[in-house]
Amino acid sequence: MSESRAIDQESRRLVREDLLTNILLEAGAGSGKTQMLAERMAAGVAAGVYSVEHMAAVTFTRKAASELRGRFHLALERELSKTLGLSLPGPTTNERIDRLRSALGNMERFFGGTIHSFCARLLRERPVESGVSPGFTELGEVQDFELRQRVWRDFIASRRSVGNPDLLALLCCFQNYLA
Repeated sequence: MSESRAIDQESRRLVREDLLTNILLEAGAGSGKTQMLAERMAAGVAAGVYSVEHMAAVTFTRKAASELRGRFHLALERELSKTLGLSLPGPTTNERIDRLRSALGNMERFFGGTIHSFCARLLRERPVESGVSPGFTELGEVQDFELRQRVWRDFIASRRSVGNPDLLALLCCFQNYLA
């Protein structure tokens, strides 16, 4: 086995097994980061280190969040199946089975979503403390784009109206660039 492969295998083992250590996992696309995270979370639930209602897995896109939730669910099922296949019945095994079944039955209490949805959830849980209206809604992509465009146009208009020299110079350069 090559040295780099041995290092990769050891790193993967640490991610799956060193459940009390904070770990930064950085790797290229398609390298298995999502799968490793799902396996780590499932192993932590099985071991009693984590509980689904106290977990948050945050990513950048809705697609990635959906994939993470699905992989976590499958990892919990694999962990339960593996545990049920153990030939060592006893309190530890029974507790592990109970934790995994409870997690599978309470997946709606696990937060796996985007950074935006995570922040919105926090704001909804504490609207008074955060100074937002309890009934606020998040902007969709189109609404966000339109708001940005409107705010930028308003900013440019207000700076033009007061004759801001820096802005006028910038606009002049930009118009020459487009010409």
